[in-house]
Amino acid sequence: MEDSRQQRKHVSCDSMTQSILHVIKRNCGAFDIEPKSILVQKRQKSLKDGDFCVPKGCFKINEEEFLHLKEKLMEESKPWTCPVKKVTSDPYNSLLISLDRSLTYKSVISSLLKSEVPCAKVSKNEIENDTQKWNDSKPLERTVLVHVPDCGDCKTLEQLRGLVLTQHVINLLHANGLKTKLSLLNSDADTQKWQELLNFNFDYVLRREEKCDFENILDRARHSEYRLSHKKSNEEDHSLLHTETTSESDHNTADVKKLDKLVLDAEKYLASTSTDSGVYDKNLGKVHFTEKGGITDTLIQMSHLQTCIEQMDKCDCVLHIVPDKKGFQQQKIDLGLQMLVEGMPKQVHMLYGSVTERKSAATQKLNTEEFYSLRFGQMKEASVMKYGECVKGPGWNKTIENLTVASMKFELLLNVPRNIVKLDLSEGNDFGGGVDNRAGAFVMYNCARLATLFKHFNKAVDDGTYPPLPSMDCIDFSLLREEDEWSLFFHYILPFHDVVRSTVTELLPSKGIYTKLGTHKICNYLIGLSRSLSSYYSHTHVLVENRPNLLPTMYARLYLLKALHFVMTEGLHLLGVTPATQL
Repeated sequence: MEDSRQQRKHVSCDSMTQSILHVIKRNCGAFDIEPKSILVQKRQKSLKDGDFCVPKGCFKINEEEFLHLKEKLMEESKPWTCPVKKVTSDPYNSLLISLDRSLTYKSVISSLLKSEVPCAKVSKNEIENDTQKWNDSKPLERTVLVHVPDCGDCKTLEQLRGLVLTQHVINLLHANGLKTKLSLLNSDADTQKWQELLNFNFDYVLRREEKCDFENILDRARHSEYRLSHKKSNEEDHSLLHTETTSESDHNTADVKKLDKLVLDAEKYLASTSTDSGVYDKNLGKVHFTEKGGITDTLIQMSHLQTCIEQMDKCDCVLHIVPDKKGFQQQKIDLGLQMLVEGMPKQVHMLYGSVTERKSAATQKLNTEEFYSLRFGQMKEASVMKYGECVKGPGWNKTIENLTVASMKFELLLNVPRNIVKLDLSEGNDFGGGVDNRAGAFVMYNCARLATLFKHFNKAVDDGTYPPLPSMDCIDFSLLREEDEWSLFFHYILPFHDVVRSTVTELLPSKGIYTKLGTHKICNYLIGLSRSLSSYYSHTHVLVENRPNLLPTMYARLYLLKALHFVMTEGLHLLGVTPATQL
């Protein structure tokens, strides 16, 4: 059966929810129940009573109807990767559906640990909207140009946030099957230093030293039907071509020409197109290409982007990552390109908020270097308190550097992009007081805890204390009887691909120009996983004595923790963080 073949691929909470919903809807026709009213929900608590539920508010059924649906769910789920084992009801839910835990553990963990590409690819229908077609059925052939105009020299914390967001966004796009090219305007030596520290290494379409053809855009603007007429002054006639941005001036010092004033009427363009003018700021009005005898930053960015697109084999979308305060300016660049470049790809904008000091109305007092030094000192002090005087030398410095970068990234990524980030910049080891300031170190510690566990196990195998870890086929997952174990699996292993996929589902908005990328989701997922893992680890002794009655349970737990370690390290890689390997 076609349904059965498709259902064998299901290894996530979202797909399981849809499968259960499909079976229920298909079998409710005889009950005179409106299928649209049916809702299947993933449960967050009391999983021993059921993993999924259909609330009684959706529909009420009698005993005969309940038995009919129970039978159908049990029967039709047999070929699924995660089959249904039990169906019950309670005063609040018409149906409570429990998965076969043993089979689900084995199939999902086996699939996860064998996967060569850790993050599942989204289908074409999941990432496009009704109005924007990508014109390509192969996900890996879709390419996004990521344009970042405002990281500059990365001296401010806001610029650092932009760089960290860009790195995470590109990793998320790659994990979801999209190719990217990066246009990082005004990148200099200081920015490159931070890129190296942040593990920032992506494919640029245009480097700083390459020239952009400003004259091409200027010529198009001169002949555009949207050009505003003007009266030239003598001063304008004798003005020289120069840039408003010093870092770009080196590109064109050899091309000195006389300029007249060039302005395009954005309002006229919007009125003449099918584009909903409500998408753009109503005060945009005009797009200036030259001003006071020189070219504007708008022209610089437009020329840069046009050159980037021309050098790419294919560009399906341009993603602008800009600070909130420059969103208005970026709309002008967007419209200017639409007016002058035929076949311009879809453009979307991701705005991010400023970075301020917590408990203060003023903007941040520290620059990027000072912020890094503060966090590095606090991480080193905490390490000395925990491990003593052995904390010294290149190895420890590298470890503390890695912890510092992780801490900074979590602090800058925990919030929704457009929200303001508030940092605690107080001195001393007892910094923060809030979970966000210690989140990176906490996640890294728990990742290192798992890596250390497997190092101890492998050493014990080498010493002859334990036999080697058996193959997955030999593991009896029914021995995982603790509710904490199923909770860890159900909330963090099973939905991992769902979380990654959900971060980019609104890359192309159905309305407007602002994308909604879930750059906060991976951080929050890793923090939740670390809290649950820490609680489980504190009361569960994983490595036990070498006794025949204890080893099968130990092996099952090792595979569970191996899967948890896998998703944790993959999550950290999406943040551009190197996972810690030892405590």
